[in-house]
Amino acid sequence: MEKHGEHIIWFTILFSVLLGWVFLVLEQIGESTENPFEGSANDIPITQISRMIEIDLREMLGETDLPEPLTPVNNILL
Repeated sequence: MEKHGEHIIWFTILFSVLLGWVFLVLEQIGESTENPFEGSANDIPITQISRMIEIDLREMLGETDLPEPLTPVNNILL
């Protein structure tokens, strides 16, 4: 212990806190991306993708009464 000095314990505590914080942040990121189809801000815009496919298919069939594309609400596209 003398080789590193008595201050090594403070680096151990700092490293442990930093490592714990990293794991907590990874857990939060995992929870927010766990189910990508729930309709929250970080999810896949499946409704918009489906609407665009519907519009494209109806255009290919020659229909003129097409639904409007979805627009973002509060800068979030669902």
